[in-house]
Amino acid sequence: MNICGPSEYTITGTLKNYERANDLKNITIPTLFTCGRYDEASPESTTYYQSMLPGSRIVIFEDASHSHHLEQEAAYLNTVREFLSSGE
Repeated sequence: MNICGPSEYTITGTLKNYERANDLKNITIPTLFTCGRYDEASPESTTYYQSMLPGSRIVIFEDASHSHHLEQEAAYLNTVREFLSSGE
């Protein structure tokens, strides 16, 4: 069963109309959103979803793409460590 389709750019599978954004408000654990400035999941779209989850945080890595965790590995790991140790 192909849930997405032939690629991430052509969604034709069973997830084509899957949408759960309205359920984000029900998440009760600390949540960190990350993206790169030039990410496929753009800062604008990531900020939109982050705004739907009260108390969540967002970090946008400048000069980075969807692979921001690899392109800025040290900064990414520091961000995650800080988030996890903050107990938010």
